Amino acid sequence: MSHEEAFQALRDGDFRIAIPLLERAVRESGYASDVLKEAYTEALYRAGEKTRLADAAFEIGDSLVETDPAVAMDYFQRAFLGGLDAACVRHVGEIFERWASPARKKPGKSRVGRVAHVVGCLSNDHPPAKQIGILVKSLRAQGMESRVFTTEWAASWFFNPPGVVQTKNTQLMPDAVIGPVKGNFMERAERIASAIEESGAQVAFYHADLSEQITARVAAFRPAPIQINVAYGSEMDPALFDGYVHLTKESMASTRHRAVPSEWIPASSDIEERLRALPPNLRQIVGIEDAETVSATVDDLRNVADPRFLDMLTRTLILFPRHFHVFAGSGDVKGIRAHLHSEGVLPRVRFMGSMSDADSVLAVADVYLAPFLGSSNASLLDAMGAGKPVVVVKGEELPGVRDLEARSHLDYGQIVQRLLRDANERKRCSELVLQRFRAAFDPSLAGPRYLAFLEKVVAGEPTKSRTRTRKTTQKKTPRKK
Repeated sequence: MSHEEAFQALRDGDFRIAIPLLERAVRESGYASDVLKEAYTEALYRAGEKTRLADAAFEIGDSLVETDPAVAMDYFQRAFLGGLDAACVRHVGEIFERWASPARKKPGKSRVGRVAHVVGCLSNDHPPAKQIGILVKSLRAQGMESRVFTTEWAASWFFNPPGVVQTKNTQLMPDAVIGPVKGNFMERAERIASAIEESGAQVAFYHADLSEQITARVAAFRPAPIQINVAYGSEMDPALFDGYVHLTKESMASTRHRAVPSEWIPASSDIEERLRALPPNLRQIVGIEDAETVSATVDDLRNVADPRFLDMLTRTLILFPRHFHVFAGSGDVKGIRAHLHSEGVLPRVRFMGSMSDADSVLAVADVYLAPFLGSSNASLLDAMGAGKPVVVVKGEELPGVRDLEARSHLDYGQIVQRLLRDANERKRCSELVLQRFRAAFDPSLAGPRYLAFLEKVVAGEPTKSRTRTRKTTQKKTPRKK
C-alpha cells in the first residue's frame, strides 16, 4: 500500500491498518520524513497505544537531540504522554543537564523580595494554577512580591490547534506573562526565560515535572539565581534546582535528589471563599430539591466505576429512599449508569460531567464519598475545606480523621449510613474535618511555609538526609517492544 493509503486509513480512524503501514514507512525512511513521524505518533495516540507511543516518540526524539533539539523536545513530550520508564526519564533528564546554563550568583538572605512562578498554564482544570493563586496571595500577606509566567507547554503542539493558548482564565492572575505559542520549543522557552530574567526575580518556583518540556527547558536556562521545583506528583528529574517542594509525602519519599534541600508542604484550597459566591438555591438548580440528604464524589469516573464502590452506593440509595448522589468528573458514564439503572436507583443520581470547578457539587452535599481506588487530592482538600465529612478507605494521606477512615469496604458503607442517619453526627464530623483542614491546609499557611523553606535554601542549610544523589546505572534505551 502507498503512503496515501496509510494517511487515508488514519483519517478514517482505521488504526488497525494505519499503524503498521506508518511504522514501516517511518523506519524505511530512516526517520527522515517529518510528515510520517507526525502521522505515526498521532495514530498511536488516537488508538490509545500508550506504550508504543512512548517507545516510538522516545526513539525519534533521541535521534534528533544533536541535530534538532527543539523537535527532539517535541517528541520527548509525546513520549511522556505515553508514559516513560525510569531509565528513559533519567536519560531525558541528563540531556537537559547537558544543556544547562551555568548557575547564577545567589543573592544574600536580605535581598530576596521578588519571586517568579513558572507554570504550564492558568486554567481552572490545571491543579498548579489554583495552588499558585493561593500561594501568591499568601506570600503577598508576608510582604513577598510574585510574578507568574506561563509556558503554554501544550499549545500549538501535536493534536492541539496552532496559535491557541492553554490559559483560559487570566482572572486567576491578571498580570501574568503568558508564554508565546509561535515558534519551536526552544524559541518559546528562550522568550520566557528572558522575561523571567528581565523581571529581576531572585527566585523562580517551577510548578511542573519533566513532561512539560518547554518548562524544563526554561529551567535549564537558569534565568533566576535560585530555582525551586514544586512537585505535584513526580519531581522534575534533571539536577537544575536548589531545592524541591513536594506536595505529597509519597513524592517526598521517592525523591532522587536527596542531597538537595527538600520539604513536604501540602497543597491547600480556597474553597470557603469560592462557596460564598454561589447562589443559595443550588439544590433546586441541580434538580435535587426533594433530597433529604446528598452525597457527592468529584473524581475521575474510572475510579468511581469500581464495582465495590457502586455496590456500596446502591445499597445506600436503597436504604435511604430520599438520599441523592452527585458525580462530577470526566470519563465514560455508560457502565456506571447501567449498573445503577439495573438496581433501580439511577433517578436519584446526577452526573454533572467534566467540571473544572466542582464548587456547586460540594455546596449541595452533606457527605463526601471518596472512591476506593484512590482519590484526587485536590477534590479531597476542597471537600475538607467545605466542611464535608470525607469518608475514605484507610491509607489516604490527607483527611486524617479517624472516625471517617474505613478499615474495609464494608466498614465504609457503615460509616456512610451512620452519617446519613444522624444530622448531629454529620455536624460533629464536619467540625473535625474543618479543624484538621485549618490546622494543616489552610491557605494562610502556604506563604509562611514557603518562606521558611526558602530561607533554608538561601542559607545553604543541609538536608536532614546527607545521602548523596545516586548515580544512575540504568540503561538509556527505550523499552523493548
